[in-house]
Amino acid sequence: MKHILLTTFMASVFLTACAATNKMVKTKITPAVQLEQKLVKLQKKGYMIGHQDDPMYGTSWKYEYNRSDTKEVCGDYPALMGFDLGKIELGSDENLDGVPFDRMREEIQNQYNRGGVITLSWHPYNPVTGENAWDPSGDAVTAILPGGAQHAKFEGWLNTVAQFILSLKTKDGQQIPIIFRPWHEMSGGWFWWGIKSCTTEQYKQLYRMTIEYMRSKGITSALYGFSPNFEANDTEQHYLKYYPGDEYVDLMGIDIYQFDPTGEEYMKNLDNELKIVTKLGKEHHKIICLAETGYQNVPDSTWFTTKLMPVADKYPISYLLLWRNAWDKPKENFGPAPGKSCVADFLKFYKAKKTLFIKDIKDIK
Repeated sequence: MKHILLTTFMASVFLTACAATNKMVKTKITPAVQLEQKLVKLQKKGYMIGHQDDPMYGTSWKYEYNRSDTKEVCGDYPALMGFDLGKIELGSDENLDGVPFDRMREEIQNQYNRGGVITLSWHPYNPVTGENAWDPSGDAVTAILPGGAQHAKFEGWLNTVAQFILSLKTKDGQQIPIIFRPWHEMSGGWFWWGIKSCTTEQYKQLYRMTIEYMRSKGITSALYGFSPNFEANDTEQHYLKYYPGDEYVDLMGIDIYQFDPTGEEYMKNLDNELKIVTKLGKEHHKIICLAETGYQNVPDSTWFTTKLMPVADKYPISYLLLWRNAWDKPKENFGPAPGKSCVADFLKFYKAKKTLFIKDIKDIK
């Protein structure tokens, strides 16, 4: 009888402990984890189509509310919207492309409320020369790492970014989850954090320091993306050359644009890069993406369905992000827009089985 009572008591304690544990687990599901779970679900359905600065401006307009070149072409918003934090580190009210940060915050809230996903990049000014991110001079990475002359200043920059991310909340005060993709295209030489300006170990230290700082500020709403620039005949070893470690990366991606007139090289390189990212993503248990892509002005009227889609369809990417349609720079237009020769083709792209827009994902949590 004592044995039965003891067994019953222990079972009761065990079940109570399990219930408490389950309750604790539930309370620990952060906004970042919720976003990660959503991305995993979406990967099984297709891939989100994204557009940089989509609600901010287009080929012929800027800062008007309720406008989107994408929506004006296909009747739907992109599932993913990208925004850049460059210049926030200087205390500016506007980013490097003139987008007001208050408006950016508002549009991030709008995108989240409609069921969409948000990704943030950051092109900070050179902390040594004071020039923009495309100035690779000044040995800037050495200067901002611990012990460097600009380290204290750079920590202030990181704090400014962290506070902006923490300010991204719903009306009821819930943190809005985002994908933060700092220090991209490091394998190219055009940024002050790129291959010509620091060693691979310095780059890794910079990336790790950035993520550790965000975590130290209590940010639980961010997934972190890693995306080198494409390399002709790229290899897994080269891709991983700058990889900071699994504990600092949630998404593995690639940045690749078309520059050749026929698109043959683009398709070849894109296929190779996505093959590499798919394999590495599986090995490292990471979600994968096509972090940036596009073809300036889309002069090929069937580019979306004959160049981009045939390759993207082959791989389990969670999203692809088309770069912006700059109202003030005609050559910097990568997405669809009314009047472009690619409109009819983009409509086919929109209706394709695997391409996901807001209407396709709004109910997926």
